[in-house]
Amino acid sequence: AAQAPGSASAAAEPVQARPPGGSEDTEAAVARLIVEALLGAAASCRLDDVSYALHMEVLAALTVCLSAQLFSELSASVPLPTVTAALGAPPPLAEALVARLLKLYIDQPPRPANPEGRLLGSIGSMLWLPLQVIASFFRAQEPPVELADRSLQVLLLLTQHLPPALFPDPMLSNHFLAALRCVGDADSACGSGAEAEEGRARQGAGFSVRRLHDALCARLPEEATLVLLYLLLHGNRELLDHALSRSDPDALLLPLLRTLAGMLSPACRLRTSRVYMLLIILLMLSQDGGFVSTAHAVMLPTVPWFKERLLHDISVGSLLVVVLVRTTQYNLSRLQDLYVQTNCLAALANMAPCFKRIHPYAARSLVTLYDVLARRFQKLEARRAHASPVELADSEELSDEALGSAADFLRMALEVLNVALAAQAGLQQNEHLVYAILERQRVFAPLRGHELFWDLIENVFRVIDHFGAGLSGQGPASTKESPLQLDKDSDRRTPPLPTTARSSSGSDGVWSVDLVLAHIGEASRSWKADSLEHVPDPRFTYEQESAPEEFFTPYIWSLVRDRSGLVWDPLRLVFL
Repeated sequence: AAQAPGSASAAAEPVQARPPGGSEDTEAAVARLIVEALLGAAASCRLDDVSYALHMEVLAALTVCLSAQLFSELSASVPLPTVTAALGAPPPLAEALVARLLKLYIDQPPRPANPEGRLLGSIGSMLWLPLQVIASFFRAQEPPVELADRSLQVLLLLTQHLPPALFPDPMLSNHFLAALRCVGDADSACGSGAEAEEGRARQGAGFSVRRLHDALCARLPEEATLVLLYLLLHGNRELLDHALSRSDPDALLLPLLRTLAGMLSPACRLRTSRVYMLLIILLMLSQDGGFVSTAHAVMLPTVPWFKERLLHDISVGSLLVVVLVRTTQYNLSRLQDLYVQTNCLAALANMAPCFKRIHPYAARSLVTLYDVLARRFQKLEARRAHASPVELADSEELSDEALGSAADFLRMALEVLNVALAAQAGLQQNEHLVYAILERQRVFAPLRGHELFWDLIENVFRVIDHFGAGLSGQGPASTKESPLQLDKDSDRRTPPLPTTARSSSGSDGVWSVDLVLAHIGEASRSWKADSLEHVPDPRFTYEQESAPEEFFTPYIWSLVRDRSGLVWDPLRLVFL
């Protein structure tokens, strides 16, 4: 499992387990009564302007009860009576509370304007105004915590784990997480028979998966919403099917891609846990070919938030390719995180069979990614060849594991290109990918005979031989210099493809883009996909770790600590 964000704070004396006795039993009984009363009030109390504050305090009290976990390690077998009482709630109460918290999250009930009345409210505002002005000079202004925010925080805290030390029985399950996985439209709740009918009744008749999806999309930049989206996509089949079947994948993908691209800027404070969540969600979405195909069919006239270059008339699918490649390159230069690298390349590999009319910049990005990984592998291999045995033994960068990882990532990048070239859509609809390969064909030559990559690179050269044969009067392009003579630094500073037409005969040695694309279209009529050696379709699926609480529990508590409006003594926190 990935490491939790943040570092452990200095703590006071750790919580010590007490011997069994009557006082502990009494404490557990009292805790159970208090927590059950809070859970019941949160699940069933009517919400209006008068009871809004009551709901806020009930959910705050539940958060405090669950925060006992902050003062001991997750694996410590210390008594946490309030946590045990909350997570041990019966299934009917768990189902009712999960449905209520989700409804509050979806509805976003506004804070009452003046619950004490106009006159008293006005007088109170006048008296409170000087203190607010003074306080504004000493603390940063943060948006107030709304009921929807606190509802989501409590929902995540209740659903994310069963501490193994408190619940050693493997047959036990988290009833709140089970209820979240079963929420859905009234006519399609989990299961069948009497139990399903009871579940639908507790869930309520007004619940809508479509509204839940829309609420998630509207609030997606928030980290807590990312975690909820992950839990639903991973465990709730109805929400997953709804998200994958929609005709507007941009509603879900664009907030994710904008957030991921924005986190790669030097000015952004990078939170690795957030990057993990974004990439896991993108990987799960990439597993469905229909969703990826729909994403390639949705066109964007421009992408104003993408700062690397101007992008016009690009599909959502091509934009996803661009952002994933950019994330991979950023990871290679800054993070060097194997988890980030694997997930980016796995998502690209899942998407490759569905590439259709890929944007020129996306096509060039894929070839550039191969070039970067190939250079990295060759450099590492050369360093190992000239290193002494002592250096090989002492240097982690020169270890067998490091070389093996570099080779695996390079092969994954080659598999992406191979699968795209052999895809059912055909090279007729991916002419810009062929163009990018012809333009940068020399980057494939150094590893053409390498024992680890020769089969995949040979397929690339078969494409180069077929489509480059007519571009030069002197023979196949694979044996000559590339006729597509662009600026050496064109990847960074010039448009992806030149637009000035040259002589139709190409007598000056430089072909225009239009002529090359027309040639590719003509050559594609005689191209046969079976000309390539078969490459198994590299499908990747997301599998949750066996102990997900090791990542999610500290991650969610870090979000709650920062955004709940509640304060804990940082010197006593053990868990974060």
